[in-house]
Amino acid sequence: MESEPDRPALSAPSAETLQTCHLKLKSNLKQKFQCVFEGIAKAGNPTLLNQIYTELYITEGGTAEVNDEHEVRQIETASRKPDRPETTIRQEDIFKLPPGRKAPIRTVLTMGVAGIGKTVLTQKFTLDWAEGKANQDIQFMFPFTFRELNLLKEEKFSLVGLVHHFFTETKEERICSFEDFQVVFIFDGLDECRPPLDFNKTTILTDPRKSTSVDVLLINLIRGKLLPSARLWITTRPAAANQIPPDCVGVVTEVRGFTDPQKEEYFRKRFRDEEQASRIISHIKTSRSLHIMCHIPVFCWITATVLEFVMKNKESEDLPKTLTELYLRLVLFHLKTKDIKYDGGAETDSCRKMMESLGKLAFDQLQKGNLIFYESDLTECGIDIRAASVYSGVFTQIFTADEYDMFSETVYCFVHLSVQEFLAAVYMFHCFTNRKMEVLEEFLGKDWEHKTEVLANFVGKDCKDYLFDSSSDDDDDDEVSSECVFLKRVMEKSLQSKNGHLDLFVRFLHGLCLESNQRLLGGLLGQTENSPETIQRVIKSLKKMNSDKISPDRSINIFHCLMEMNDLSVHQEIQEFLKSENRSEKLSEIHCSALAHILQISEEVLDELDLKKYNTSVDGQRRLIPAVRNCRKARLRFCGLSESHFQCVTSALKSNTSILIQLDLSGNILDASGLKLLCAGLKSPNCKLEALRLELCGLSEISSLVSALKSKPTHLRELDLSNNDLQDSGVKQLCGFLESPHCTLEYLSLEDCTLSEISCLVSALKSNPSHLKHLDLSRNKLHNSGVKQLCGFLENPQCGLETLRFDYCGLSDISSLVSALKSKPTHLRELDLSSNDVQDSGVKHLCGFLESPGCGLETLRLLSCGLSKISCDYLAAALKSNPSHLRELDLCYNDLQDPDLSELVDLQESLDYRLETLEWGYP
Repeated sequence: MESEPDRPALSAPSAETLQTCHLKLKSNLKQKFQCVFEGIAKAGNPTLLNQIYTELYITEGGTAEVNDEHEVRQIETASRKPDRPETTIRQEDIFKLPPGRKAPIRTVLTMGVAGIGKTVLTQKFTLDWAEGKANQDIQFMFPFTFRELNLLKEEKFSLVGLVHHFFTETKEERICSFEDFQVVFIFDGLDECRPPLDFNKTTILTDPRKSTSVDVLLINLIRGKLLPSARLWITTRPAAANQIPPDCVGVVTEVRGFTDPQKEEYFRKRFRDEEQASRIISHIKTSRSLHIMCHIPVFCWITATVLEFVMKNKESEDLPKTLTELYLRLVLFHLKTKDIKYDGGAETDSCRKMMESLGKLAFDQLQKGNLIFYESDLTECGIDIRAASVYSGVFTQIFTADEYDMFSETVYCFVHLSVQEFLAAVYMFHCFTNRKMEVLEEFLGKDWEHKTEVLANFVGKDCKDYLFDSSSDDDDDDEVSSECVFLKRVMEKSLQSKNGHLDLFVRFLHGLCLESNQRLLGGLLGQTENSPETIQRVIKSLKKMNSDKISPDRSINIFHCLMEMNDLSVHQEIQEFLKSENRSEKLSEIHCSALAHILQISEEVLDELDLKKYNTSVDGQRRLIPAVRNCRKARLRFCGLSESHFQCVTSALKSNTSILIQLDLSGNILDASGLKLLCAGLKSPNCKLEALRLELCGLSEISSLVSALKSKPTHLRELDLSNNDLQDSGVKQLCGFLESPHCTLEYLSLEDCTLSEISCLVSALKSNPSHLKHLDLSRNKLHNSGVKQLCGFLENPQCGLETLRFDYCGLSDISSLVSALKSKPTHLRELDLSSNDVQDSGVKHLCGFLESPGCGLETLRLLSCGLSKISCDYLAAALKSNPSHLRELDLCYNDLQDPDLSELVDLQESLDYRLETLEWGYP
């Protein structure tokens, strides 16, 4: 295929030429996009887009960062109602300036999981323009898909040539100077882009008439080097969002799919029979899994197709409740449709072979991470192209050669990633039941059948203890079926995945074990070895699975597998636990996974997640961590968190629905990987954290933490870095944040951080003094010089400090401290000078502050300060001379006798003074 040659610039087109071009372009776009083929492309009867279009929930905000979590889990997160109002956007306003923003939006990046409606969204946007309903200030709109552009990977085009190639109206009217017009380019499906987009090594191109490769053309267009006046709208799945540099994106939006009311609207539009629609809506609400998945419009189509078929044919009184049964019936629906239409209803060998071939394609491409594939991929799996088109609902031909004669290759995909995952599971089970050892060994390893050795390596104990309850007399190791070992090995492999790309695949695989589901598939799977006893063994092994070194997010999939096997016992037990007022009962690890899942998808926000409050093992506590995504306060203290656990915390901070405001990670070692993950969460514009406690986290180098805190306006009000070996260099790094205009910190604890020199800290506090209310410098060897340095901050008129802790700081002379506190009216309410060599002379100085009219001190701690009776006399006199605010006085661990404190005791007992608490002695 020849690309258009470079041409010299042409003169500006006449108004009449422009008008003709506009009319042709709009007419052709209207014809192209006015109809959709719901769920499947170019198959079945077309539907007018404007008739069935249901508004999608689109939110502004987020970052163009990679999100490689399994998309089902992203949907679970997105399904929660946001704790705070979100900025929502209508599709026609995608380029509209948000309030307070003046600079025009050039590039919008819209993210959303597969099947959420991104493509239909861009089609509706284009159709409204073509029909004259919206955005009429735009003169040219050019919608592309990366699937189309992939087919031009060997070609060279100029930008003008590329537009002419796809939109021939512009070529016919010789429109070449697009920089003179308001132009919108739409690029749908960045995640399907095959050529690598290398923004760091691409040649700069500014001439829209100069030819180059398509990827270089795209990069320069996105960077704004080519046609800087144009607007761009790019859609992508979250896993590919980071291909576009953040500085090239003006606004990030996210398509969340359907809200609950929008789901109902969809089904009522889909089914005109009100009774039928109501039954389907009611059924979906009873199954949490189906209800969550219906946030995806394509899944609504799948659900509607299956439930309509089941009800119409009265095949079962019970509607499908598990995902496995739903997808089984979806495949059967299209197989039966095919049989009736082509084979007179007879089940044939060709049907079984086609299922096997489709399954192999699904499995191979799932492992490679591909959603789209080409004719060569089909041929490798033994798929006949003509036969594949028969299964239009399961397998979709995207472009045909006679529809687009510009393409020499045809592109294929499954209707949704979940269908691909299901067929992959069917294929893997088929390979197991038919003993296709080469496939099994390639996936699971050659030793997968050596069950005792393999499983012992995985769990660190013998196979019998792992698979079964060792207390059971009839659990003989010889009885372990190969199906148990097979499923265990597949589960092991899936749990090792960082992003859970095999999670749904494994859920389907366990669901296929059920005899009821195998009956539905008939002979397509071949002979199976399962029995009710085998199923119970699999269920038992799932409940006892040890996953202490596995991500808690991955562990939740064990619970999902139980649900797919129709074992509801764990779910019911957790529901009873949540209803119970007495929650002291012991929770197993699988109970904790179930509880974490239920809490994180609940519409009711958890106020506090405190792992220590649950009666479970340390491993059980760690399995609860995913619930951090749906709580306001998280106390994850001393739990031995690893990288996978910090990933959960980070995703909670980065989520668009993030509600976490307090996070306590104290007592967990933050190594380089853990700190990097935490910083990524803190940098996110979605992070709303107000309190961060990192006591005893093994920190010494905190430059990355400081950088994260400085990177954006922060909500952080409390920072606890106590008991970390920061030393003076670490505090110097921290000062960069304290001096930042973004810093509004109110509470700072640097207790026992090996400090000696705090002049830089004082300087930082003086430059931005008004917010800090609590400062803890205890257990640092500051000595008298350190206190003198701090006085510069205390004397600042804007200093609003309310709490100051100086215990164990090696002080002997506090005269400068007292002088600073007396120099102006102070906000100080609590002062701790314990375990310093204050002695009686120091207390005498201190009383000068207590007698001052500006003193509002309420708590004074002087534990272990070498005090005698005379200090008690000084204090009593000071409190008498001034109607003191002091409510609490702690003099413990000083060599004082009861008579020494007689005057202070009288003050405590008198109603004329406010002293409520007086401590002394050696408690």
